[in-house]
Amino acid sequence: MAMFNETANLKERDDSNFFLRFVKYFIPWKGDKTNEIVRKVAFCASIVLFSMSLNELSDYLGASREKQKSYIQKVVVEYEPKFDDNVNYDANNGGDDYDASNPEASAQKLKLQDWAKPLLKRNKDVIGWIKIPGFTDYSGEEYINFPVLKGEDNDYYLYKNLDKEYYESGSIFIDSASVMDENGQTDNITVFGHHMGYVGTSFTHLSEYEQGVDFLKKYPIIEFNSIYESGRRYAIISCFAINTEPEDDGGDAWKYVGCRDFNDDDNKFENWYDQVSKRSWYSSDIKCTEDDKYITLSTCSKLLKDLRWVIVAKKLTAEDNIDHIVKSYKERPDKEIYYPKYWRDHYGSKKIYQGWEY
Repeated sequence: MAMFNETANLKERDDSNFFLRFVKYFIPWKGDKTNEIVRKVAFCASIVLFSMSLNELSDYLGASREKQKSYIQKVVVEYEPKFDDNVNYDANNGGDDYDASNPEASAQKLKLQDWAKPLLKRNKDVIGWIKIPGFTDYSGEEYINFPVLKGEDNDYYLYKNLDKEYYESGSIFIDSASVMDENGQTDNITVFGHHMGYVGTSFTHLSEYEQGVDFLKKYPIIEFNSIYESGRRYAIISCFAINTEPEDDGGDAWKYVGCRDFNDDDNKFENWYDQVSKRSWYSSDIKCTEDDKYITLSTCSKLLKDLRWVIVAKKLTAEDNIDHIVKSYKERPDKEIYYPKYWRDHYGSKKIYQGWEY
């Protein structure tokens, strides 16, 4: 009797194959009770809705990506300045008002360049153009090839395009406290751009410089011209990851954006150059002095929260030899590189590259 009571409520063993049992668990089947049918129908309906939502999300993201890329591609086609391969070293860019025989020529005002005039008609905040020549996608379009703007503050163009309309990728813009006009430029100008992940727009592809020194040797030069210049080029001297919150590096955060003029008591050239050198993933034989001009490209990194990926480049002078510069690039040993504390906590003292989406 006891044995009967133990076994009376056991269901008959289902000897059907696994696939059939799996299907019966999720699909309404002959003999199911009402509550089982309701459960299975609800489950199937949720799967259908999820699949439709996933497909719509994929279509939306794809459309958003193409829309953002399409906008900037049209801007590039219409306005991109075409410079030859010669580097322009003239202090005054050879403008009509420039007199090379004048010992005070460097103090003369720069002349607005013809290539910039159509852009200024569209937006008076345009300050220049930036490009990394040769760094292209499969279709031959440069990843980094944009007009550069200057807003009333460093938030204005975060999510606005050239036409001051909402644009998720934002614009490429310089630090609003920097100077870049007909009288010259700040010693070091920070240029900002978003890291857009899989969308790939803005400064996303700067993260590819995390790959190693061979990639740097392929794309060592940045074209960066104010609207008063043509043919100016910069050679990369440093690439590094840096924290923006003090608590991520033992209570300290080097304010690289604030380093503008080297005659500032708080930002002497020696201190600035020491910081960009000790943090850099690469080294070179490029001669750098406080009399040179520099740009600092800054974008977010997906590797850690509040992390920035930064590339510093020096404006080429007549004394610089590009071939020699490229040959001099070397991978710095990890132990010689200064990494923020929270980088060391996550990755140790070593370089990381996880693809340009990160």
